[in-house]
Amino acid sequence: MANTTVSASDLVVIVHPDNPMTRISQKDVSDMFLGRQRTFPTGDPALVLEANRNSSIRETFFLRLNGMTLKRLNAYWARLQFSGNVQPPPEMENSQAVLAAVRRHQNAIGYIDAGILDDTVKSVLRLKE
Repeated sequence: MANTTVSASDLVVIVHPDNPMTRISQKDVSDMFLGRQRTFPTGDPALVLEANRNSSIRETFFLRLNGMTLKRLNAYWARLQFSGNVQPPPEMENSQAVLAAVRRHQNAIGYIDAGILDDTVKSVLRLKE
């Protein structure tokens, strides 16, 4: 297991503050993080940033987002990679790395523990405990 842990708190999906989105549906976020949608609902390209492959925050995120277990999610990506259709999003080491990357890239989207959310990014979806 990675050293990223999530306490019993909400997770937030974040974007750069200049991103025109103020809210994104759970379905759109799920489609973006599963490689089914490569743009924001506005049509702008999305740079999807993923937590470390075996991290507890990733497991919690997908369970809350769409009910996928980590085992099912990893099998999903293995099938897609094998088919050559799409590659999984780049992995970030932890929530702080996701936060820093979203600050730097106007078209980035990621998720973090709500406890480290600050005003340098914009929250567009909250996944409650």
